[in-house]
Amino acid sequence: MSRDPTVEAGLQEIVDALSVRLGRPVVVDDVDLRPLAYSIQFGALDSVRTESILGRTAPDAARSMLFGHGIRIALEPVRIPAYPGIGMEARVCIPILRSGRRLGFLWLIEDRPIDDGDLRLARAAVLAAAAILQSEADSQLDRRRREQELISALLSADPRASEAAAAVLEADHYVPPRPLIICIGTGGAVQDAIDRFRARVPVKHALCGEVGGYATCIVGAQAPMRGAQLAESLRSVLAEGSTATVHVGEGDPIGELSQAASSHRRALAALRVAVDRGKDVARWDELRAYRLLTAMPASALDDIPAALRELLAGGHEQLVLTLETYLDHAGDVKSTAAELWLHRTSLYYRLRRIEEVAGVDLNRGEDRLLCHVALRLSRLAQSA
Repeated sequence: MSRDPTVEAGLQEIVDALSVRLGRPVVVDDVDLRPLAYSIQFGALDSVRTESILGRTAPDAARSMLFGHGIRIALEPVRIPAYPGIGMEARVCIPILRSGRRLGFLWLIEDRPIDDGDLRLARAAVLAAAAILQSEADSQLDRRRREQELISALLSADPRASEAAAAVLEADHYVPPRPLIICIGTGGAVQDAIDRFRARVPVKHALCGEVGGYATCIVGAQAPMRGAQLAESLRSVLAEGSTATVHVGEGDPIGELSQAASSHRRALAALRVAVDRGKDVARWDELRAYRLLTAMPASALDDIPAALRELLAGGHEQLVLTLETYLDHAGDVKSTAAELWLHRTSLYYRLRRIEEVAGVDLNRGEDRLLCHVALRLSRLAQSA
């Protein structure tokens, strides 16, 4: 996200002055460990510092380790030992706080021991940095709120609100060159993931917010890693030990913001498929038959013949797996038996049982189609 040049200059002046007085590297990060200002390098190279500066955010391994030392709640300096495995020297983290609000962190690389005199100078620098970051934090909060209002209006069911939001975005050149694509994701802390995603794309190259409980981003269709980058952002903010899964759906490329609602609907369909198939990312242009299946109402399951619903409802897992494998192999007995590690006689027995339980004739194309659609709808319903 863009910053006021006076803010950057003010932080840089503080960092440079402290670095010269201490004779050691100094870095100021925001609360998400994105570097805001950094001094010249003194002493041995610190790989984590270098990667943070080049990548505009700390590497995931370093983030997990640093947050694991409690810096998110610390009120006093935190000493962190070296971690040679990730190329990180020992350092001291001094929280930047103002009016009870955490605004960032000041880091001192401990290439030699940091004494009380060093900490006194660092605390004075932190007070000066806090005064600068307070106004910047307010400005960034206003920007996030504006983005949230714009993306919510753009994707709303109200055509007038959507048109008004599109006009504002166009006039402000807020979104990247066309075509655009909408990515939505679930899993992890949505707002934290959105901030993490923003940090990795250039200014005005993405419009982000939370829509319907999902992390939602409008980016250039040519942007590298689109959905994968959103998935990575969601995964990076999962709590340690979390069993939550991350899934992302990508809509189709659009040439005009007036088509955003359509791409959003298709991104939602792709997200359903990502959840159903256990994939990190699913894309609309790769959905094939799922394009139609995801458009069918939930009540479509009620229209499936009762006997077939009974087969799919539970208690017949082995038969359901056999049916799905058989249909996925276009009714080819040889490949189905090989996939299931079954003798053909056993496979024929299972197929007869499927016909008896479900009341279908697998020699009929229409019945095979019915079974395949019913299987897919059932799985989509289970993953919803």
